[in-house]
Amino acid sequence: MGSIRSRFVALAGGLSVLLLLASCGGGSSGGGGQSGGTLTVLAASSLADAFGELAKIFEEQNPGVMVKQSFESSSTLLTQIQQGAPADVFASASEEEMDTAAQDGLVQGEPRLFVKNREVVMVPADNPAGIERFRDVAEPGVRLVLAEEGVPAADYAIEILGKADEEYGSGFKRDVLSSVVSREADVRASVNRVVVGDADATFGYASDHTPDIRNRVEVIPIPPDLNIIATYPIAALKDAKEPDLAQAWVDLVTSKEGQRVLDKWGFEPAA
Repeated sequence: MGSIRSRFVALAGGLSVLLLLASCGGGSSGGGGQSGGTLTVLAASSLADAFGELAKIFEEQNPGVMVKQSFESSSTLLTQIQQGAPADVFASASEEEMDTAAQDGLVQGEPRLFVKNREVVMVPADNPAGIERFRDVAEPGVRLVLAEEGVPAADYAIEILGKADEEYGSGFKRDVLSSVVSREADVRASVNRVVVGDADATFGYASDHTPDIRNRVEVIPIPPDLNIIATYPIAALKDAKEPDLAQAWVDLVTSKEGQRVLDKWGFEPAA
């Protein structure tokens, strides 16, 4: 009888130790990055440089955490999220995609606007088509590339051309779109076609005029009364595997430090 009692006490003691370890978080990695973990961020392609720098800062602030990021068009990322792609944070170049994600119940809490951006026309440094002002994109023979339909940068471009139709006369938009020689997966891909000389012009964001290409392209400003200001929202996702890390990332992006980095890469404050 004493032997049975001894075994029972030993088992009970062992169970208590296991429960104590569990209560201390010995098996968890989601404690705000303090015990490691992987944060997965899906972000618009125009955010690649700024978010790349912010990832290094985040990993320094959260030892043991690894930030994994995927940069594509906002429309592509929305589709991936709708299809169940594992991710913790979504940052879009358009409120439309974020609104859809929220309506579908895919985000946690209220999305936050964190930066603005504006469109520009980019041409190769040698400018073979002789585009000196925005109106010149409608000249015959211009090889224009755009991002795919549904990509925010391309949709903004179409909206800009619609406004230009009213300013310059009906037919401007038609003339420009008749010169489109290629549609690319996202805005960075369309800018790259100009960088390598495969196109005479593209519509991109001011933030896409990054240091690595500034000696290879020129920026043609779009008149302010025709331009579109893009607003970027960010939100943690409802099915985030690392909800604490997701909120910490949103907090960093919207913090003074995050805004400093975004300003460095050509974005404007949201407020």
